[in-house]
Amino acid sequence: MKSMEMDSPPESDWSAVQPGQIVSFRHDKYLPIVGVVEARTDDGAVVWVRMNDGAGRRLIHKEDGYRLERAGEQD
Repeated sequence: MKSMEMDSPPESDWSAVQPGQIVSFRHDKYLPIVGVVEARTDDGAVVWVRMNDGAGRRLIHKEDGYRLERAGEQD
């Protein structure tokens, strides 16, 4: 697995995120969500993430105030 750089600027276009990509989602009120993208809608408004901490899957919706930060690619 490649190193995860979390200091990149937030992504505004979630439609480029691909399954297998490691991502970090940030929110002003919640803990970060870090994991591997499993799926996304065609417009990128909704992304399913398998969380790294073993907490299962999370559905992340762009309109809920999350900011996407790309973290790397899974080997």
